[in-house]
Amino acid sequence: MNKQSEGAPSFSRNHPFPASAGAPDVLGRDEFEGFNELVSSLYKCLKSNAGFQPFFEAFREHFRCIQGGILGLTSSPIRMTYGWTFGYPEGFEQWFLNSDLPQQDAALIRFSSLPPRQFDSLAECDPELDIRDVMTEATREWAEQAGLGDSAGMLIREEDGSRIVFLANRHLSEGPYTRSELLQMNMLAPHIENAVDLFHKLYHSKSDNESLSMALDKISKPMVVLNEMARVVQCNAAAEAILNSHPRLFVEESDQARLQSRDAGFSRKLSDAIITSIFNARDGVNDIITLFDETDDERIAICITPLSMESSDSGEANEHYGALAELISFRASVPPDIERLTKLFQCTQSEARIAGHLMQGATINDIAEAEHLSVHTVRDYVKSLLSKNGYRRQAELVGALVRALG
Repeated sequence: MNKQSEGAPSFSRNHPFPASAGAPDVLGRDEFEGFNELVSSLYKCLKSNAGFQPFFEAFREHFRCIQGGILGLTSSPIRMTYGWTFGYPEGFEQWFLNSDLPQQDAALIRFSSLPPRQFDSLAECDPELDIRDVMTEATREWAEQAGLGDSAGMLIREEDGSRIVFLANRHLSEGPYTRSELLQMNMLAPHIENAVDLFHKLYHSKSDNESLSMALDKISKPMVVLNEMARVVQCNAAAEAILNSHPRLFVEESDQARLQSRDAGFSRKLSDAIITSIFNARDGVNDIITLFDETDDERIAICITPLSMESSDSGEANEHYGALAELISFRASVPPDIERLTKLFQCTQSEARIAGHLMQGATINDIAEAEHLSVHTVRDYVKSLLSKNGYRRQAELVGALVRALG
């Protein structure tokens, strides 16, 4: 499937996948850097008709898959109506479109029946399981010819009798997807949902500016888009709801329209972080900067991502740079998921408790007081977390924590 159905653009390219010895069982620095790059590549779909190809290429390299895509399906019976795909042989897409093969495809049946935004592996992450055993005759022969070893996927959205599914197939020589890789995919899941929703609305609109505004308002995740001059160009309804009720964060009511805080010191930090992200976008650096605003029990984590946006003004392709700010609201009184922290960050229960405080914006002194520990002991825990996960700075670790569990 390397084309879209009639009347919609095609986004696909075939090239070899990189060989690898397999994925690690825990998430280290490289995996989180790869996650951040995947998130950035997803949001490059904004203001662009180039489709999901950059994201597909990044996903294929990171997870060592050979083919897959985003498929639009009817619910009953399961039939494909369109698809953005990569890696499939010429002609396969038309066969898939014009047949009842989706109704017999074990992967599509499994993934389209999942709860939204939850990745699963057809092989159940079991190296002893042969996925051909769960396939129908109609798909088993093709899987053998393609050397298919596993498939991972999720249901992006289901509404009005239709479903949108993401899937990625892997060659048997790579082995099945690991639990660690599924955890990474589940971190990506809400971003995939956002990007697909945005792209669908942008693609079907004649006005980029109007459609971006409408599309962002359909996204429940609070998001603010800033241009090259660090000015707010779009702020969705979810973000506005937070800003309208927040005692300090606001968007300036002027031509400048900047995201600011009534706390002068924090406002300077926020401005510096936004400008840094814009420069990083120009330099191709995908570092995510995370700041915390605290009001009593309420916490707002502001995750700022470098953003590249392609446009085709005057018939010429131009690339513009900016930043995407995601506002993550939570309460300090609600404890983080310690068990998940231990799995994601390969740490002990004690270290996970420290990590939980860090992801809420607590300082070393705050943590020491809350846990009744010495500052020296807390620092040792933080050093251990940094060492185990390959981070050099505490800020990198905090950013990874918020991205993973925020």
